[in-house]
Amino acid sequence: MRSRIYNGYVEHTRFRPAFHTLRYPFYVYCLDLDELAELDMDLPLFGYNRVKPISIHDSDYLDSGSGSIREKLLRHLGEGLAARVGRIFLVTQPRYISAVFNPVSFYYCLAEDGSLLCAVAEVNNTYGERHVYALEKRHGSPEGYPAAFLTNKAFHVSPFNAVEGAYVLTFSEIGPEIDIHVDLVRDGDRFFTAQLKGRHMPLSTWSQLRLMVRHPFLPKLTMARIYWEAARLFFLRKLAFHQKPVPTSPMTMRRNPPALAERLYLKIIDGLLGKMVKGRLKMTLPGGDTRSYGHTGAPGPEGGIRINDYSFFSRIALHGEVGLGEAYVEGLWDSDDLPGLLGLLIENRNALQQGYTCFSALSRWNNFRLHCSRPNTISGSRANIEAHYDLGADFYGTFLDETMTYSCGIFLDPADTLEQAQVNKMRAVMDKAHTGRDDHVLEIGCGWGGLAIEAVKATGCSWTGITVSRTQYEYARARVKQEGLEDRITILLEDYRTVRGSFDRIVSVEMLEAVGHEYLGEFFARCEGLLKPDGIVVLQVITVPDRRYDDHRRRPNWIQKHIFPGGVLPSLTALCAAMTAHSHLQVESMENIGMHYAQTLRLWRERFTRSAETLAKMGFDRAFMRKWFYYFSICEAQFRLRVLGDLQLVVTREGNLTLAPSLQGGVS
Repeated sequence: MRSRIYNGYVEHTRFRPAFHTLRYPFYVYCLDLDELAELDMDLPLFGYNRVKPISIHDSDYLDSGSGSIREKLLRHLGEGLAARVGRIFLVTQPRYISAVFNPVSFYYCLAEDGSLLCAVAEVNNTYGERHVYALEKRHGSPEGYPAAFLTNKAFHVSPFNAVEGAYVLTFSEIGPEIDIHVDLVRDGDRFFTAQLKGRHMPLSTWSQLRLMVRHPFLPKLTMARIYWEAARLFFLRKLAFHQKPVPTSPMTMRRNPPALAERLYLKIIDGLLGKMVKGRLKMTLPGGDTRSYGHTGAPGPEGGIRINDYSFFSRIALHGEVGLGEAYVEGLWDSDDLPGLLGLLIENRNALQQGYTCFSALSRWNNFRLHCSRPNTISGSRANIEAHYDLGADFYGTFLDETMTYSCGIFLDPADTLEQAQVNKMRAVMDKAHTGRDDHVLEIGCGWGGLAIEAVKATGCSWTGITVSRTQYEYARARVKQEGLEDRITILLEDYRTVRGSFDRIVSVEMLEAVGHEYLGEFFARCEGLLKPDGIVVLQVITVPDRRYDDHRRRPNWIQKHIFPGGVLPSLTALCAAMTAHSHLQVESMENIGMHYAQTLRLWRERFTRSAETLAKMGFDRAFMRKWFYYFSICEAQFRLRVLGDLQLVVTREGNLTLAPSLQGGVS
């Protein structure tokens, strides 16, 4: 018999932020999974998948799927690695009279020659959740141990340890002694270590009886000791308490079934998704079960969504589109292709909206009230802009190109880089404005100063840029000084409603979205008042289709609530109506460059993802990063499907011949 018992102790030592240690007697079973049926027959006290004083049940380990423990474990390892696994030993605490709680179980996966091929750690927390760490990445060769493994921490166990850092797990051989170390490391420092150590005992009825008599309450003591040590850490050591995040890893499994209310909301959303008319959707529930929606045989887009917590369904039923984004930020759901999934939902939005209108009415009203409390007055505009842009240049630098341009680029060639696409866009704006050396240009919303610098270098014109963001103002001024262009470029901390002067050209790139419906007329009136008689205005503005404009204004979406407070995307008709009613300006020409925005956003999203470590060092947490990832993804999906546009408008007064110099001689 290869199975055995190890009798010893478990010890925990916490080094940071306060020193704390504990040590308790402990014993574990080390079971050869191929011997479970034999043990069931040979040991009167031991049962395999049946009630005995001491028992092992397949359902207590890994996922809730069918199969033996070995079969389920091999599924988690994947075909390539599973094919090389020979014998598997499970180090665990069995059930005692049907009671069991294993903070952690370990699997030794041996190759055919008996060497340790890989290991698996199966961790349970007190919230009914379970996570599987498949340990394949070796971490050095510690003296006296055959293997050590490194894996990132991805599961909440203790409220006094955030889900940060990495584990180093060190395994002894399965011999006369067993010795397993788990170290939690962050930034090179060891924060916590745990050790399981024990001496070999033969697995027999006599040894089982002796241990049961010596430790009769071990299953109950495990949980009691966890709570006792938690109380000591909180009340005596004064350690900070970390709220449990929603698990987002596909290797985390929830064992508790959904509550009654959660099942009701699941039924509502299940019926809602059944209304899909385009494409196919696969939804994976927290327990691993899957459901499919849409037309299986028909061509169309496909998407997958993984629900991490059943509270997702109430969030969607009660809060609609806004709730979908908020649930993602909180980690209630994930998708391997977020832009693709959101695109699939957008294509089915008319059918899906019919299902939750009555349930989300209160939420929509609250969101509308919040939106109305953020007016784009002079003071309100500054507060709204600061809420978005005052995250700082270092933050925006993690995903923008070298020009620090935060607007749609133009990809003239598939090989164009993000920076080249932004330069292409700047040149298009300058060309449409017919910018020359003698022109004085006003830029409303100058951002980080990229367009001003590029335009002045290219044309030699004079440039005045205005912004209501102090962060952008200071950064743009510093860039202008660094470029030695202070004699040609002036950056002002000023609102478009208070600026004074007379300008040959006015440009504004993706600033009109922050003006608001109520102030569109005032914006165009100010432009006309600042524009010289033969002046030209070039606007780049993100737009919604005319037929959806009123709904967009009445129902603020997730982006308006969480990314651009006070923002409203205008429609082309709304722009022209405001322009006509409040000025003598008119549209000379128009181009929709929205198709280029999907690519711009994709590149921003990829750069942002690659900068995750840098962002964490800046102090941005997981929820913040998920918020911005969702923002990039939802915008990318909308531009890819052309449900949003990005218009470049050339605007001037009637009779301006500057735009048609070849016709000034008249027609013969």
